[in-house]
Amino acid sequence: LGSVSREQMKDVFIEQIEGMKSGGVDGILVETMFALDEAQVAVEAAKSLKVFVMATMTFTLGPRGFFTMTGVTPTQATKELEATGADVVGANCGNGIDNMILIAEMIRKSTTLPMLIHSNAGIPTLEKKDIKYPETPEYMKSRFCKLQEVGVDIIGGCCGTTPRHIQEMSKLIKNQ
Repeated sequence: LGSVSREQMKDVFIEQIEGMKSGGVDGILVETMFALDEAQVAVEAAKSLKVFVMATMTFTLGPRGFFTMTGVTPTQATKELEATGADVVGANCGNGIDNMILIAEMIRKSTTLPMLIHSNAGIPTLEKKDIKYPETPEYMKSRFCKLQEVGVDIIGGCCGTTPRHIQEMSKLIKNQ
């Protein structure tokens, strides 16, 4: 939380969520979180306003497994966010679909709550000043079935996904 107190942060989240509620929002997605305490404050703020809340964290694979930048595992994040009141838990960003499948397996073992996974279209590279994401819509589509088998309830895309990626996901889901 840095130099901002938990109460100050919660007040800011409440102010934002009140604005969204007045605009007609029924729920929010607290996403791309690295610090568990910050994610928990956002969930607490949403729940205090009786808003449906989904919360996702971002994990990186290192030599000891998957962790957020602040050292939180998918299992720890899931259990803590559920205990804080999240209605849906999961992960987004920072990984291609194969790593997200592994993360989803860890999350599913930790909770029966609905799960959300929004994968990047791979890890970006820089080619002649252009950012390129290597996972094609067809490749990601071939892996979406595995996410469903793991028990992911909400499947989507994060960085690098295009309308074609989403169209392929939609086709797969409609055909089942």
